[in-house]
Amino acid sequence: MSKNKKEIPMWAKTGHAKPVTRRDFLSAGIIPFAAQMMVPNWMSLILGNQAHAQTAMDCPLPETLIPFVTLNLAGGAAMASNFVPMNAAREPISSYSKLGLGDNQVPIVREFGNAPFAGANANGVLISKFLVGVRAQAAATTLANTSFIGVPCDSQNDTASNKFDLSGAITKAGLMGTNLPNLGRVNTKTGIRMEPALLTPPSPLVVNSYNALLTSIGYSASLGTALNAAQKNSLAKLMSNMNSSQSRKLASVNGGEGIKKVLDCAGIKNADVVQKGAGIVDPRQNATYSQVWGLAANTAANNRELIFGSMIYNSLVGQAGVSSLELGGYDYHDNTRTTGDNRDQDAGVVVGRILQSAAVLQRPVFIYVVSDGSVFSPDSADRAAVWQGDRGSNGVAYILYYNPAGRPAVSDFQIGQFNNNQAADTTFLTGGNPEMAAAAVFANWCAANKRMDLFERVAGRMFDANQLSKVVKIA
Repeated sequence: MSKNKKEIPMWAKTGHAKPVTRRDFLSAGIIPFAAQMMVPNWMSLILGNQAHAQTAMDCPLPETLIPFVTLNLAGGAAMASNFVPMNAAREPISSYSKLGLGDNQVPIVREFGNAPFAGANANGVLISKFLVGVRAQAAATTLANTSFIGVPCDSQNDTASNKFDLSGAITKAGLMGTNLPNLGRVNTKTGIRMEPALLTPPSPLVVNSYNALLTSIGYSASLGTALNAAQKNSLAKLMSNMNSSQSRKLASVNGGEGIKKVLDCAGIKNADVVQKGAGIVDPRQNATYSQVWGLAANTAANNRELIFGSMIYNSLVGQAGVSSLELGGYDYHDNTRTTGDNRDQDAGVVVGRILQSAAVLQRPVFIYVVSDGSVFSPDSADRAAVWQGDRGSNGVAYILYYNPAGRPAVSDFQIGQFNNNQAADTTFLTGGNPEMAAAAVFANWCAANKRMDLFERVAGRMFDANQLSKVVKIA
């Protein structure tokens, strides 16, 4: 054979595609992904609990579980002054004078069945601005199908270190999106300014603009990383060129079968996703839904309502996993009540829109509202006393659970209690530990799904049977 004649490689002689090289993986962004994901349980986190039961040719399907939304009120909101926490006997504590609600004769209005909120003042104006906001956005029929549970818990003020986030636990339980990963608002491991409870989640897609969703459908979303357009094209070409020998070799390495499965199932070859394009993530395709958030065709991509509305839409229809929203400005102890009232009402507006979104789409939704610490007022009988400083000991988290079939049955409106020091009772197992409080919320989400087996699978024996009976309030 002449030395000048180029030898035809064996892969070409046999009619195979050019072998995929390590450089191909690097250019497609897969090597960093593989290195990150070769850890215990990564397949369960990315593919759900059915991952290990699948054959190489099957794509695992997400569990059918209730959509989960977290709303973080960053800064320390007065959540114990909107919902009115009670003592162990579910009676008012001796005074609410440091909570801006005066004495123990706080006017109470019951909503969501039997949950106590700060009612009308002497002028007939509702004190709980959170409830004002919810009622402004959610129809009476929607509220009639919603249950509420307050979770008193002492937490740290003005910090992102409270272990309140449940996105890792919820993902491990099997709630995943078909085209998008978990969604968040802040570039942290949880997508909000909170640390994970129980399990660290897969990296969320940070949605700081509606365009973030448009550029993340398909394989980049399922891989949990933002590939650029060139990398997406390279990745698609890489997979189509991978020959059977290389597929077997990839599957033979530690974790390789899982990587191959993720690639095959991630939407790279999903003609349906490619065909539908951007329309599948756009909530404005549903006119009634758009009205809930005030959306129009020309709504700016960075508009908060379009961002929140899009995140909630994709979680409710199952295209995304957990949606974690965040509102800032809740460190509002500025010696007025005005700033705090406006922020609390805005939080209620967002929650009301989430509830109404679920009603419009006829989907259940589980909403978890948290904050880092809380505030206090001067010791006063004034029911409009100003907010003066931080006081994490009177923190409360909220659970709201909507079901289009009817109001979910609950055995109580509160987990734990407040004491006469006007603070969360830390003698109760969740009263002084954000992670334990978060675990109680997770247990109630499992109960709502009629899947208490998921609690032990994810949280182990964090609570024994007796403790679970004390924290699970959803029937």
